[in-house]
Amino acid sequence: MYTMKSILKFAVMLLLCMGCQAQHNKKDFKTDVSNYLKELEQRGFSGSVLVAYKGDVINAEGYGFADKEAKIMNTSKTIFDIGSITKQFTAAGILKLEELGKLKLSDKVNVYFDNVPTDKSEMTLHHLLTHSSGLPPALGHDYHLISKQDYVAKAFSSKLLFPVGAQYEYSNTGYTLLAMVIEEVSGQTYEAFLYNQLWKPAQMEHTGYLRPDFNKNDIAVGYKSDEKWGKPTEKWNHEVSWHLKGNGGVLSTIEDMYKWHQALIGTKVLSQTSKEKMYTKHIEEGEGAGSYYGYGWALFPTPRNTYLIAHNGGNGIFFADFWRYLTEDITIIMMTNQSNKGYDALTSQLAGILLTPNFKPNSDLKVSQADAEAERQMEQIVDNFLNVIKMDDSQLWETFIAENFSREMIDLMPMKDHIAMFKKFHDALNGQAVEGVLLNADDDIEMKFAKNKLIISIDIDSKSEVKIGGLMLD
Repeated sequence: MYTMKSILKFAVMLLLCMGCQAQHNKKDFKTDVSNYLKELEQRGFSGSVLVAYKGDVINAEGYGFADKEAKIMNTSKTIFDIGSITKQFTAAGILKLEELGKLKLSDKVNVYFDNVPTDKSEMTLHHLLTHSSGLPPALGHDYHLISKQDYVAKAFSSKLLFPVGAQYEYSNTGYTLLAMVIEEVSGQTYEAFLYNQLWKPAQMEHTGYLRPDFNKNDIAVGYKSDEKWGKPTEKWNHEVSWHLKGNGGVLSTIEDMYKWHQALIGTKVLSQTSKEKMYTKHIEEGEGAGSYYGYGWALFPTPRNTYLIAHNGGNGIFFADFWRYLTEDITIIMMTNQSNKGYDALTSQLAGILLTPNFKPNSDLKVSQADAEAERQMEQIVDNFLNVIKMDDSQLWETFIAENFSREMIDLMPMKDHIAMFKKFHDALNGQAVEGVLLNADDDIEMKFAKNKLIISIDIDSKSEVKIGGLMLD
């Protein structure tokens, strides 16, 4: 999953430039938005985009292919994986249960889970909602099945990243636990409760995991670069993993998500009190971030003394972004089935068209093939390292070092010393699962295990090949 902290950093910088609202009419905006998106489509963008301005939808169109092989185009009704935008539904479900008198946000997790260890005994639902629990970012792969019992055991046996409530660290784990609370308190499945209490009242019939009777032709096929990845429903095998449920992976359309926005404007799904809690700046998204996390939404102050309320999500294949300027009455929803790092900025470009006089949007958003290839190589190196380090095999380690270390790293010490270092890594990490992977402030790959943290420094050589330039085990 992408995180708000990393992906929306650009949005904060852009907002500083959006000081005044353009004096255009809706017709001008409609033309400008349409022309811009058509140009992006010509440059390879594949997805669906909805833009609403002053109560009117001025764009709700699909671009590129939902299924390249079958020649099915994206439309406003195409179904995408919306990633971590799912979290706002989980947060709303918890707030709905509070409205019904079934729970309190101040409830400690030991009210809902047995055998909570001492270091987590002060953890509350509020901490889970605001990513201030200290729980790790994730506990496993989105599509690897795990029982509820095993997931809970893994979550509460994990090492806290910091004392409960001390700071912010984006955690999918916390939101999966919240989904379990929804099931425990409501007596319904997570998806059934959300449908009955939120989606059905909002007339969202094309949102969910397994409940909707999706037309298979309407579900977008995901692509990694130009390689077919498939449809999310093909990965589930009729069951959604607890590694995903509650924190990501809900399927929806731009039309349904706009219905959700409209339902949140009134009190059809949540009371005014609940919405105020949802949009409160509960915690800053890291020291000096300039953005804040509410319940399932991030909040960004604007130069107009208003707030952008937003969230995004993705899995490296699909990506979705949902921006809401409530005071300015602007809503932007985008979904893509061929994620590219550059498309993270698409919503900000559309916001620029609507908010900034004489704004010239960037049509060259797509990250270059070279950068995409570098990212692919980094992912491959990390996967290969994890597989190799599990084996107590010095010959395998030597081959990996020769093929994946930079020349400077190889020449740093004799091969026997490299092998000895790998032996230490093997002994320390053997049996530990990866709990999170992120890029740190130095653009190094930081891998969090239950007991250790491994930092991999990346170099790109003269042939544009990605190599390991350093390893450090904490």
